[in-house]
Amino acid sequence: MNKADISFQLYTARKFEPYKNIFEYIASMGIKNVELFALSDFDEKELYDLLQQNNLTALSAHISFESLENLNDTINKINYLNIRHAIIPAPKAIKGKDFQEFFSLNESEWIQFAKEISEYIKIFHDNGLTLGYHNHSFEFLKLPNGKYPMELILDQDENLKFEIDLGWTTAGKANPIEWIDKYKNRIIACHLKDFYSNNDLLNHSNQCSIGDGFINWKELLSKISNTPCEVIAIEHDDPSDYKEYITKSLEYLTKI
Repeated sequence: MNKADISFQLYTARKFEPYKNIFEYIASMGIKNVELFALSDFDEKELYDLLQQNNLTALSAHISFESLENLNDTINKINYLNIRHAIIPAPKAIKGKDFQEFFSLNESEWIQFAKEISEYIKIFHDNGLTLGYHNHSFEFLKLPNGKYPMELILDQDENLKFEIDLGWTTAGKANPIEWIDKYKNRIIACHLKDFYSNNDLLNHSNQCSIGDGFINWKELLSKISNTPCEVIAIEHDDPSDYKEYITKSLEYLTKI
């Protein structure tokens, strides 16, 4: 891979502020694109300046489902930053609940969530944007009817795009290749996340630099190359050193 084809999910470095230094380091490593997260928590003018000063783009960004309640502000911010793909990374937050509990939905609740997302697709399209969904592992826990939540979300509306997190798909005991094949025409972005061991995949300390784990990236990236994927982002949920994570991941990926 060429470095210019590798993006960085900014969530990886959230604990290492100031962002000025983070953006400078990302650019110094030859990365050209960052994927933003929690967009509503950032000042768009500051982000715009950081992107411009470091000759970086942000083709995609994660937006919370709750941010759609302030739809005009959200779309204006996305357009101001020249983002193409707005991606919802999880179901609605539940006050007083842990993140994992947001996914504890029954079949009818998953369908209702999918319908609510679908109501916004045309609005984003009319503003020159795509709306997508990013998976964690929990969407691959089979429901009593034999369906997966991921299917219920994506099958509700064929115009909803897919950012497949290949690491979390693996952690959900699903076969990423099968899911790439099933929704290959809708994949506009993907996350690369690797693990030292095939055990305890929900433990963030088990995550590692890309290429240091057990996932067959040559095979998966070959599959991804046959989709419309525009963003291939490396991500680690809690690295001890984000610079080392970037360095080692790039070193591996630029050799395949």
